[in-house]
Amino acid sequence: MIRLFLLFPLLIVSGCASVQQWIGADASVEEVASTPEEVPDGPPLIASIDVASIPEPKAQPEPLAHYGNPESYEVDGVTYRVEPVGAGFTELGTASWYGRKFHGQLTSSGEPFDMFQFTAAHKTMPIPAWIRVTNVENDQSLVVRVNDRGPFKEDRVLDLSWAAAERLGFADQGTAKIRYEVLTVPTSDAALIANPLAKPAQAIFQVTAVSTEIQAQKVAEQIRLAVPEDQASVRVESNGAGLFRVQVLPITDLGIERAIYEQLVALGWSPQRLIAK
Repeated sequence: MIRLFLLFPLLIVSGCASVQQWIGADASVEEVASTPEEVPDGPPLIASIDVASIPEPKAQPEPLAHYGNPESYEVDGVTYRVEPVGAGFTELGTASWYGRKFHGQLTSSGEPFDMFQFTAAHKTMPIPAWIRVTNVENDQSLVVRVNDRGPFKEDRVLDLSWAAAERLGFADQGTAKIRYEVLTVPTSDAALIANPLAKPAQAIFQVTAVSTEIQAQKVAEQIRLAVPEDQASVRVESNGAGLFRVQVLPITDLGIERAIYEQLVALGWSPQRLIAK
């Protein structure tokens, strides 16, 4: 499953099995060397949550997400177009699921993925939308919230969170034949409030990673002089293995995030967008 954070209308994303950088895909040798090994996907290592006891969510109208709804986007050379869909629309096909490998990473809507919530990914449906998914193999059904993009395989129509797949009875087998029905679709009604469980993720721009703290602090001070302190903070983080990362944390405002990114580029950097820990 490819995790996508779709911000700009024509964001082109390469296919890989890790979360894509938002902007500034080039990473220095030091940054690449500090990247942790990929975590294998699967269920939680410790079953600390009884999925059967989680209340089924209720479908509710929501505003169209600021992120994840470009006119089109590209994955592995294939262009996908986000298309309107109406309540009552149904589709039959194969669903898969994703879990701990992506837990905490950004979904296409800009929200952190939570494998313990009932959510789903769809390639072209406007997000966030609410659908009822039925496992046609056992007739179990569940309401889930669509807030992500995927799965990018021709024979699959949905990618569900681990919790949703567990509740529907196919987490152990990986895929299942399902039918889904669209319950609500996002609207442009400004009076609506987004799902209160969907908290916006803190953006982090990683500017560079260097071998000494003195170097990192010099870079951080340069950036502090250029970036308004009421719009972003600058920090130096040690990775515990001899590297010191200079990171900029803008406030959660799309316009300010973009302005901060452009300011960093003007200073000669190629920042990467990371996920808040």
